[in-house]
This record gives sequence, structure tokens and C-alpha cells, in this order.
Amino acid sequence: MEKYLDMQGKVCVITGANAGIGKRAAFQLAQLGAKVIIVSRNEGSGKKAVEEISKETKNNHVYFFKGDLSYQASIKNLANEIIAQWNEINVLIHNAANFDLSMKQASLTEDRVETIFATNHLGPVLLTNLLLDLLEKGKARVITIASKGLLAYPLMRIDFNNLNGEQSYSPTKAYYQSKLAQLMFTYKAAEVLKTKGITINAIRVPSVQLDEGRLEHVPALMRKLYKVKRKFSITPEKMAETYVYLAASPDLQHVTGKYFNEDNEIISSSKYSYNQVEIDRLWEYSNELIQVEQW
Repeated sequence: MEKYLDMQGKVCVITGANAGIGKRAAFQLAQLGAKVIIVSRNEGSGKKAVEEISKETKNNHVYFFKGDLSYQASIKNLANEIIAQWNEINVLIHNAANFDLSMKQASLTEDRVETIFATNHLGPVLLTNLLLDLLEKGKARVITIASKGLLAYPLMRIDFNNLNGEQSYSPTKAYYQSKLAQLMFTYKAAEVLKTKGITINAIRVPSVQLDEGRLEHVPALMRKLYKVKRKFSITPEKMAETYVYLAASPDLQHVTGKYFNEDNEIISSSKYSYNQVEIDRLWEYSNELIQVEQW
């Protein structure tokens, strides 16, 4: 069996693809002949990534679309622009994420939602919903991103009474809660979307080496600690291979609602993440926040 399906002309949307793993995944999919849409809130680095990838892969079908996953108005504009220019989507990778450790207190978006939760969880939920028609036409594969760091929080639950930091706030807890939420969204969406021919799976990302310049504004001590951590981190190129595996492997054409590690193996998440009552509660809560009723 071929390692990958024929991706020639397939439309792949990747959020946060201006740098890091997302950029490498965009590069690898472009190498396979896919039409790649790079989504980023940073227009400068996003367009630069398009130029670099197009030049290196000799694929002229790499495009930039601006979108900030923390703002619902921006997501709606992004979706409208994609819908106006494309007839179908074959792959949607929710790679963009916020993990700003410098945040000492909760910061709310203009939608009155804590920024990390809004970006990492609600953004992917809303974008998936808005692009449903194109995803269905493309019999798409949707890919969400969780974190290996969740293993350090085996008893973590979605704290519905503190999601905006009403009682206490930690950017680390906010980040891992958002990643737990993405897993639970993946499990629910797999059930909801299977009649549309859309699959959705999650990836557990371990420690990955950051691009040069990403730590320029971080305190010196943290930069030193990161140098040690880097020795035990995988490269973004290697991690991107798992993104591409989920996007293009013929083995996964009908696989949905699963959780994969960086070795392309199906793994389990915490007991809580499979709690159907909590999954349904999060589903309803998320749809309420993004003002969506129909899937």
C-alpha cells in the first residue's frame, strides 16, 4: 500500500502555519502536491511562509489567509473568505495555539472569553462549524492538537465555574484545560460528523523544539532551562510527519475519534476525557459561547 494518498490538488487548511510544526506540515503537504492554505494572524510571517514554501517545493498553490483564532469576528471573516474562494476542503488542521506563560491574570477577548481557552478550543470549534459544508464536500479529515503535558494532570477536569479565571488563574492550567477540551470536542464531533463523511482525530504533541527567535522576549533563566529541555525535544519537522500521516495516510480513511502520539500510534487519554456527561456538557457550553445551534 502507498505511504500516502494522492494529495495532488487536495485542499489543506492549516491554522498557525506561519512557523513551527504548522509551517513544516504545510511544507510537507505542499511537497505532496496539495493546495495549502496557511492561516495566521501575523500577515508578515504568514506571507513569508507562503513564499518560502512555494519556492522550495515548486508548488504555486500555497496561499495565505489572515485569521485570529481568539476572536469570533475574525474567524467568521476567515471562514467567509475561504467559502467564497473554495468549493471543498479535504484537510483542516487546527494547529494554532496560545500558551503565553507571561500572563499573570486572565485576559478576556472582545467576546468576553479567556484568551487561551478562546484560541485553543473555541476557535477550532467555531471554524469547524462554519466550514462544515466545504468539509462535507471534501470528505475531509479534521485534525485537532492536544498535548503530552496532559499526562502531568491525570485528574484534570473542565472547571466550568472558572474558565474565565473568575476564582483563580494560571496560564498553565488554562492551556491544559483548553487541550483537554479539544480532546473531548474531538470525541463528540466524531460521532456528530460521521454521517457527513468527515473524520476527526487528535494528536498528542510532546515537547518540540521552538524556532529561532521564539524566546527573544523570555527571561534569561527560562532560556537556559529551555536549552536543557531542547535536548529532549523532537524537531518540528519530525512532529509534522504525524500531522501529514493523519492528513494523508490511506490507513486512516475511515478512522475517527482517535488519539495519536508522535509515533502514529493510537493511544488513550484520561478517564475523565471519555465521560459522556461531561463531553455533552462541554459541547453544549461551547456551542452556546460561539452562538451555534446546528451541526
